[in-house]
Amino acid sequence: MRSGFRKKWDDLDLKVEATFRKFNNRRKAKLRLKRMNGGFACDKEYKEIVLPYWKKYGYKPGKIWYKIYSNREQKVDPRYIPDDLYYGELIPYFSNSQFRRFGEDKCYHDVWIPDIKRPQTICKNIAGVYYDADMNPVTKAQAIAMVLAFEDEFLIKPSIDTGEGRLIQFFTKETATEASVEAAFDGMKANFILQAAVKQHPVLSQLNPSSLNTMRVITFFFEGEVHVLSCILRVGAPNSKVDNVGAGGYACAIKADGSLNDKAVNRKAEWVEETSTGIKFAGIRLPEFERVVDAVKKAHRRMAHFKLIGWDMSVDVDNDPVFIEYNTCPGANQNTSGPTFGDLTEKVLEEYFITRTLETAQN
Repeated sequence: MRSGFRKKWDDLDLKVEATFRKFNNRRKAKLRLKRMNGGFACDKEYKEIVLPYWKKYGYKPGKIWYKIYSNREQKVDPRYIPDDLYYGELIPYFSNSQFRRFGEDKCYHDVWIPDIKRPQTICKNIAGVYYDADMNPVTKAQAIAMVLAFEDEFLIKPSIDTGEGRLIQFFTKETATEASVEAAFDGMKANFILQAAVKQHPVLSQLNPSSLNTMRVITFFFEGEVHVLSCILRVGAPNSKVDNVGAGGYACAIKADGSLNDKAVNRKAEWVEETSTGIKFAGIRLPEFERVVDAVKKAHRRMAHFKLIGWDMSVDVDNDPVFIEYNTCPGANQNTSGPTFGDLTEKVLEEYFITRTLETAQN
């Protein structure tokens, strides 16, 4: 149990972060709406459908969210969760932000998630200490030697506070020299991991071979059960190493049977039927999708501090699900997959606004 002073200090810190998230997401929404030419005109539906739905919770959502999220189907669903509410209040309520940076540290994936296949680790750095793949401390020189002895393509990436492919560097046997590897180490300074590049399944590779195309699965640990809220496939742009929409890629919703929706969204908020190289999304069924979902549901049961998790998964050439990373503050996938909590929405809102049974979960 934290002291009263420490709890008040932590609560203040969380409140400041939540306020920033609300402001930042409202700012992003205005920019997004501008790209969408104003979104869906829903003045009437907002007054007659949205406001009455939320009134029982004592909350008045901004109209902007329904102009954005109703645009795809040209139909208003009051269950859409405003981003400022989702990031600023719901995630801090359902997940312990105090544990986030440590919980997400990629150098500890083999500890937290031991039973899902991961990219081969070459070496890593935790708080300035170098380790080999088995968590034995090594010197910097020994770590560099391990890297130079590796024969295949590999990458180095930050292990904490990463996102959208930020700061990831790729190397081949030809480009990995003692000088280039040491420069990468020095540039990262601390808290990073070196892993083999995943050789992805041909079905994923056909969509874009240059990037590792990943499934983002959002799970929610609620009322003793792990629910899958949504699944999307992220596909990179030609010649890009990352699969992010912001880097020119695509996000396509995945159906329950593992097949892709007919259309995907790009960074311009345009709905397209095929990639820029002419590969259609319709008719593609992802390999081992059921195993991917089962794996993340099983893993989430052990991680009660984080009720909402976004899992990044791929499938390799051996038909095995591969765990890349997870995010405890995941995007809600509403643009591609509909209302965040789907049929659970009213139960979730009742929990947050009325019953508050998790009030002391982060004591």
